[in-house]
Formats: sequence, structure tokens, C-alpha cells
Amino acid sequence: MRALVASLSTDRISHCAIVVAGALCGVLVFFVAVPLAVSSPFPAPREGFWVIDRPSARVATPLTLPPDLDERDAARESELVIPWSFVSLPESGAASRFEPAEFGDPEPTGSIASTAPSDAAPRPATEAPLPPKRAGAIMDEVDDYLWEVYQRAPAKRDGSGDFTWKDPAAAKRFGMSMPTYVIGGMDSDFREQLYHAGRAMDAAGIRWSILSGFRDDYRQSIASGLKASASNSLHGGKRRTGGYGHGQAVDVTSADDNASAVWRWIDAHGGKFGLHRPMPGADPAHVQSNGSWHKLAATLREGRARLTQEASAAPTAKSTAR
Repeated sequence: MRALVASLSTDRISHCAIVVAGALCGVLVFFVAVPLAVSSPFPAPREGFWVIDRPSARVATPLTLPPDLDERDAARESELVIPWSFVSLPESGAASRFEPAEFGDPEPTGSIASTAPSDAAPRPATEAPLPPKRAGAIMDEVDDYLWEVYQRAPAKRDGSGDFTWKDPAAAKRFGMSMPTYVIGGMDSDFREQLYHAGRAMDAAGIRWSILSGFRDDYRQSIASGLKASASNSLHGGKRRTGGYGHGQAVDVTSADDNASAVWRWIDAHGGKFGLHRPMPGADPAHVQSNGSWHKLAATLREGRARLTQEASAAPTAKSTAR
């Protein structure tokens, strides 16, 4: 009898435990699982909103600024209002703004002083410095002559192909006119040497021309064939010569397809003007200064200035004699 009573008591306890456990599970499902399922951040397929739209940029409204806040601070404040957008990214595969098709013929002949950008013009977005201000008009005659020589052969070609577009591209990137960039970028003493040597070639009946004058680091980087590294070029490399206004090399050719005649003349007479071709086999067009070229250029400039003064004084003397 006692065993039966004990068995019944055990069954009641088991049933109670099962009922209590079931009740607890139901409470957990109702108060925990169901709210979690309802609050799921992921949309169901039937909702149809699987793409989350990016909020559109709102236009910045004018700000009322205190008097002591300058315009640059105002610009920064305005930029913070507009969120980041893919619209500001460049299109993939966009054409470079320095493609050859954008550039036409070289600019008309004119003095570098008259074509140089004014101080009021905005500076180009480049690391290159603005050209130094010229001391006077003493170099106008030289610069105009060298620019005329450069234009004698409008198409610039060598063994590496046609590179007519490269000087205009570099000049545009530098924010300068073609004469200011190509001719004005060379050292003034070197230009003096080229002027006197060129006049002597003209007198000998040799129509020479310039293939390439000043080249900054960018222009050197797009040059082809045998060349120095971008900043190590005598044509005007920033590390080698100091950049703009310090070019000490030029590539020369002929305006009548007889470049060898120009090169032979320089080999025979260039030493008188402090010029030589250091690589006649590998780079025959390359001409650079040699020896005490600064001192020689100063002597040549003094002689040219004296002749100019004498020529300008001659008409005055004649008119006085009359």
C-alpha cells in the first residue's frame, strides 16, 4: 500500500514538473522569440525593398557668419553641409585633358614679355613655380628670334615618332603660352649662346630649327627615346637644373629636312659659342653648353647690347648732321 502511495506521489510530481516547464517555455516564446522575430531589421522578400537608397545630397543654405570669419572658413563650413557623393568621382576611362587633339598650331610669333601671363591671372594647379619676372627688355630680341626658329619646323618628329602635341600639353599644364614655356624656360645665358650660334648658321645658309627647348619634369616624363629621368634632365629638370628658367639643353634639327648639316655645323663651329653635342651617336639632336658658358654668354650679351646701342644712335647722328 505504501509503495502505491509513493508511486502516485512521484507521478504527480513529474506531471507538475512537465507542466511548469511547458509554461516557462511558452512564456519565453511569447515574450522573447516573438518580439525578436517581429523586430528583424532584414526586410522580407514580399516587401520588395532589398535596395537601400542612399540619401540624396541637400544643397547648402547660406550661412550667417560672424565678421571675423573669413571666406575660406565660410567655404569649409559650406562643404561640411553637403554629404559625400559618388557624383564627385571622375568617370572611369575619361579622356585626358592633354590629348593631342586639343592643341592646334603654335601661337603667332611675339615677344615673351608680351605673352607672359599677368599677375592677376589665377595660378595653375601645379607644383611648378611661376616664371621669374624679367629684368628688362634686353632678351626680347633673343627670345623673339628663338621662337621664330622654333616655328620653322612646326611638326616635331624624330626617330621615336611625332611629338608635336607634347610641348603644347606641357605649356597648358604649366599655365603658360608656348613661347613663354618653350623659350623662356631656358637659362638666359644659354639662350644668348643659341642666339649667336643660330645667327651664324643663318648667315651660312643653314636653316636650323628647334625640336625641343625647355622641358619641365612632366614634359620630360612623356618624352620618348633615349632620355634622362623626369627631374634629372638638362632641358630643365627640377633636381638637375632647378626647373623653369634654368634649362641648359636643346634638341635641334633642320627646317628643310637636312638635320645632319645642322649637326655638322655645330660640331665644327659650336665651340666658339660654348655649345657642343655630347652624344652624336646616341642622341645627335641634343646640344648643351660646355666650359665656362656663363662667362662666355655675358661677353656675347655685352657685344650685342653695344651693337644695338650703336645701331640706335646712328639715325640720331645722321639727323643731327643734316
